[in-house]
Amino acid sequence: MKKVTRTLWVGLLSALALMTACFSSKGLSKRERAQLVKERDSIQQIITQREGACVYGSPEIIAAYGAETRRLRNQLDSINKRLGENEPK
Repeated sequence: MKKVTRTLWVGLLSALALMTACFSSKGLSKRERAQLVKERDSIQQIITQREGACVYGSPEIIAAYGAETRRLRNQLDSINKRLGENEPK
């Protein structure tokens, strides 16, 4: 009986520690969040400018321009995902 009680007690404390670790995560700090929002706005402005631009040159230059735009969009999606996951509920 003593062994069962000790096992249950250890299991209960382990579960409590796990729950505390999971639910105490605060996510992004105010400074990190502000920096991400500023970076997001900057990238969004660059993408908006690039969408209306006409690109002239060799196919390599046009492909590089498109690749850079896709990279910026992927970065913007990544930032939006981080900001969305850490919104207070």
